[in-house]
Amino acid sequence: MFTSEQVKQAFGSAQAKASAKAKEFEGEARKIFEALGDRAQAELKVLISQARSDTRGRIADLGAELEKLGRKVQELARSADQKNGAETSAGPNGAEPPVN
Repeated sequence: MFTSEQVKQAFGSAQAKASAKAKEFEGEARKIFEALGDRAQAELKVLISQARSDTRGRIADLGAELEKLGRKVQELARSADQKNGAETSAGPNGAEPPVN
């Protein structure tokens, strides 16, 4: 039989290991989101620079691409929230995302 002290020690050890793994996963997730954010900013800058020199049609295409990018970012945020157990459809500022 296990004593209550042994159970407490085993539980504390398991909790410490789980906490360390959670911090490791959090660090990796932050790196991924930073990379995605950097990539989105670079793509946005390219699209904006192209729009400055293109026709109205290209500007409309730019708008459509920006909407797609926004939907992808929202979907990534939703899937991250669901994985973390915080199931919510509100954006970071509490506003509901537009439905298109």
